[in-house]
Amino acid sequence: MLGGLLSAERQASVQSMEDVASLATAHSAEHMDELMEIADRTISVVSEFLRVSDRIKDLEEVEIHRLLVHQHRISPFLRSLFIASPDGRLKYDSRTPRPAAVDLSDRDYVQHHLTGGADILFIGKPVVSRITGEWGVPVSRRVEDRFGRLVGIVTAALDPEIFSSMLEASPLPEGMRAAIVSPSGFVFSCLPSLDCLGRSAADWPLFLQHIQDPGMTASTMRGSILPGVAGPGAYQVSPRYGIIAAANIETREAIAGWLSRLPVYFALDLVLSGGGAALSVVLYRQVIRRRRAMHELAEANAQLEQRVAERTAALQRSEERLTAFVTTARDAMLVVDGSGSIQFFNPAATVLFGYAAEDVIGRTIDLLLPGQLSDQQDLGRFASHGWGRQDAVRELVARHRSGVEFPVELTLGASHSGGESIYVGVLRDIRERKLQEERLWQLANLDPLTGLLNRRAFMERGAALLEEGWRLSRPVSVLMVDADHFKAVNDGFGHQAGDDVLRTLADILKSAVRGGDLIGRLGGEEFAIILPGADGADADRIAERLLADVRQAQVPVAGRMLAITVSIGISVTRRRSTLDDLLAAADRALYAAKTAGRDRRAMAA
Repeated sequence: MLGGLLSAERQASVQSMEDVASLATAHSAEHMDELMEIADRTISVVSEFLRVSDRIKDLEEVEIHRLLVHQHRISPFLRSLFIASPDGRLKYDSRTPRPAAVDLSDRDYVQHHLTGGADILFIGKPVVSRITGEWGVPVSRRVEDRFGRLVGIVTAALDPEIFSSMLEASPLPEGMRAAIVSPSGFVFSCLPSLDCLGRSAADWPLFLQHIQDPGMTASTMRGSILPGVAGPGAYQVSPRYGIIAAANIETREAIAGWLSRLPVYFALDLVLSGGGAALSVVLYRQVIRRRRAMHELAEANAQLEQRVAERTAALQRSEERLTAFVTTARDAMLVVDGSGSIQFFNPAATVLFGYAAEDVIGRTIDLLLPGQLSDQQDLGRFASHGWGRQDAVRELVARHRSGVEFPVELTLGASHSGGESIYVGVLRDIRERKLQEERLWQLANLDPLTGLLNRRAFMERGAALLEEGWRLSRPVSVLMVDADHFKAVNDGFGHQAGDDVLRTLADILKSAVRGGDLIGRLGGEEFAIILPGADGADADRIAERLLADVRQAQVPVAGRMLAITVSIGISVTRRRSTLDDLLAAADRALYAAKTAGRDRRAMAA
């Protein structure tokens, strides 16, 4: 009987340590996912801003720095929040508006994204900052523009103290060792020693003998998880980000209390041989002690269960808040199953499309986005060509209930469970943004007075036309057109009259040239026309027609009709002339036409 009681008590001590290790690692892994999700959201806000910023001209760098500072402030566990450029150099930093151009290309989190890693949260090796000298745990995301090119790498440096604090807060018994390890095998924190930050765990039994699949949970009573430890322990891999929490204790330390009582048990065995009465007393005392130990274990389990219940309640409150957010969100939100049928439609979507929820539930998404995302293959291709299992963004054409079509931006997220696919989409009306982009393009490329290309846009497009002419071995001609006596018009009739003359000339030039020709206003009363495929004879005929059309024009000025003329200089490509060479030659020919009496054309020598 005594031997059976001793064996049962020893087994209970080992099992108790295994249960404590399992509960502690589950708690740590869960909190690791919560911590990484907060960091991921912080990075995603900056990533989305960069992705949108890539489409907006003249964005000031101070706006990006302000965003980094704001996101850093609301995440107190971050040491810094910074952005590396596509060549691996530090570009923006939440700690200073003018960071030094530090080369980060040798860091593993930069190498991961420079070599084309998928746009998922990458958890890097703990490193020492080259600016502050402090340790940090880098987590980063790759940011791409709408053409799939790398724009930058957004990185958050986590304070390693958060991992140490989490381990120290766990109710671990004396002698039990614990560690938090990255998916790539680098130590974030460990107990009882705290000097293991950044060490490799590749040679630990955890990596040599066990599986590290996301969501994996395992425990052992005699095995080894942490180096140099054999006994009860457990580990858990966080389901979303793969952070590993492990705890292990030597069997001898796990049963230390039991071992300390062994001499007493042997003495009692001797006493038992002396009399049944003494044996009964000793057995009674041991039973009481065992019950007390079981009671203490039950209390510990009850405390852990209470924590789990509190966490479950917190998750329920979070779900309620999410439901409230979806219902009150300003952006349209919908859920589509794998066959393309709409399963959810929030009030903002009703406002955007004009349909009530009951009118679209069960119908295909083709009703709202005709011919663009009609089945599971389209939806799956959309998600897989976006950011892997993360959100994908695309601009599409939506149709209102009234039949009016308008542009929208669709953010699509995919979830796969039990062989079924669910897609969550957020749609945003971008009509105003498209109009703004068109206005910005016009401001950047068109002359506000005549509506023709301005000098910068003309030179850019003209260089491309000239390059195409060289590639196809086709001639290219340039006409330089200048209004005659324009200063006299301004001086005699005012600048408004001069503007009317320029607008009239622009209309004549636009109507006289061919469809593939390029025309622009270089400044003042000077215009230029590029004629792809036109040799000298063709350019001369077009110039003569322009002169005739201008002579016939009449501009109403101050109660009278003003006749106008122009002078034209012509140049034709020779060998590999640049656009500047052609314009300079045409300008010299224009001067010759002016000198010869105006209202005529001249060919460059």
